[in-house]
Amino acid sequence: MIISIFASIWSQNLWDELILKNEIKILEEKYWSDTQFYVFTYDIENPFYVANNVEYVEYFPINVKKPQNFLRNKNNFSCFLSVVKKSDLIVVWGGGIIYDTELQSVKNPLNQWAFRSTLFKFFNKKVLFYAIWLNIKNRKNYKKIKQIFSWNTEVTVRDSYSYNLLEELWIESKIILDPVFSDDGDSQEFLKNTKLIKKINCSKFDMRAMKGIDLSWKKVWIAFRKGYLKNEIRSIEKIIENIQSQWWTVILISNSFHQTDNLANDYSFLEYFARKYDLKITKDMQESYDIYKQKKVDICFGMRLHSMILSQVYGINFIAFSYSKKTDEILKILT
Repeated sequence: MIISIFASIWSQNLWDELILKNEIKILEEKYWSDTQFYVFTYDIENPFYVANNVEYVEYFPINVKKPQNFLRNKNNFSCFLSVVKKSDLIVVWGGGIIYDTELQSVKNPLNQWAFRSTLFKFFNKKVLFYAIWLNIKNRKNYKKIKQIFSWNTEVTVRDSYSYNLLEELWIESKIILDPVFSDDGDSQEFLKNTKLIKKINCSKFDMRAMKGIDLSWKKVWIAFRKGYLKNEIRSIEKIIENIQSQWWTVILISNSFHQTDNLANDYSFLEYFARKYDLKITKDMQESYDIYKQKKVDICFGMRLHSMILSQVYGINFIAFSYSKKTDEILKILT
């Protein structure tokens, strides 16, 4: 069997890579282990997940405004048509493809997905939208959403907001768990004993929210992203100072190392605090992943969605700093 996966894995974001890793594992169990996967990405040089039955191919288009990319885009389009034509199933996933409100500088590519979906229809392919997350606030984009989902599709989503939005557009879907809940085995097992200590609203944060949190741990990690915490810089400084005043160690976890989008690059954002307070900061995706898997910390102050999920999966207590509907939805599952 041949499965093409259109993924959100080009931006050096660990959590996107882990969604791909676990999605392939789930698809292999559903079909069979000798399935050949073609994974579309904007970065074919630096794959995080490597397997003999996984081949990475470059997306079309690649910056069409640059004349020097003409031949490259021509070859990529030919490859796109060839892979789609021979695929038995098309799988599309990732919140990063279906939103119009998230804070970052990369533009929303809804037009590209409408174009791709037209070609899926042309080749009469079955399309599985797998564990997607939507956040569409501009109703003008509803027409494009209908176009993307209007063919021979099966749709699964990660949250009730996405489910309700699609239902409003008469698009049938069902809610499933985020694939990263399966990172260490049976996803259902990790829901029996929540590791969530407290939920804090990012937009309303002040230091009073820290009251009542027992910091009698040795190591605390902070997994924050830029642009969401109220009084951001000073709030993070106060959190670090509060933890250090109790003689606990702080580690900064970079979840995203985006090469072109500074708003999405956790390392460049957290590096300031690492320098000011002489803190350890993870410098690549593997180092961050190992901290979760090897349980090198005792509690997580997590804002990134998958910092919450991996804390739950690997049995690490965490304080959730919720900044969006997608984090609120995950926390509903864990409470």
